[in-house]
Amino acid sequence: MGALRSILAALAVTGLVSCGQTEHSPTLVSYPLALDPDCRDGRAKIYDQCSNQLDLLNAARARAAAEGKTVLVSYGAEWCIWCHVFDKYIAGEADTFTYTYGEPGAPEKWTDTLFERSTGDAAGEAKALKTFVAEQFVVAHINREFAEASDEVLAFTGADTHYPGWIPYIFAIDADGQYVGQVYHEDVEVRRDTDDWYRGYDRVKMLAILKDLDTGARP
Repeated sequence: MGALRSILAALAVTGLVSCGQTEHSPTLVSYPLALDPDCRDGRAKIYDQCSNQLDLLNAARARAAAEGKTVLVSYGAEWCIWCHVFDKYIAGEADTFTYTYGEPGAPEKWTDTLFERSTGDAAGEAKALKTFVAEQFVVAHINREFAEASDEVLAFTGADTHYPGWIPYIFAIDADGQYVGQVYHEDVEVRRDTDDWYRGYDRVKMLAILKDLDTGARP
């Protein structure tokens, strides 16, 4: 019994056994890493509206290369609620979502709270989606408006010839920075267009598509 206690104590010290230990959750890396509070009155939540977007993409590419990951681009705008929806989904949120966003060039901001009311395992599917994105991707939020060189990002990656015209335009690039495929919204969107409105994604379908994109981006 004394020997067993010694072994357990040693494991606890090394972090392998601990009281209330939680399962390791990988950290999602998303660019920009931080937002300038002086940029356009600091209203942005996910998109850098003031910096060179090609520089931002290349920073994400360098991080992905160092960590053996794929770059997933979310090309969008701060006013686009679907852009915020995508960001919340890959961050592993479920059930209740609160978004703050605004129209381009307007001083107003809107805050909406949307309720998923899923009949399935939303929490489990959310965790699986977040874990996969965190383990396999570096996410680059590229701002379509206001910022420098957003068009150059599409031209450099070859994504301009595949651009469907909507945002978020979610696509993956390979190690050379070249387009390999995208998420088509009609394949994954979930919405309720009623007074109890909702915007979301089918996580199982989204995860399958992202797995295909990651595979296609690797040599």
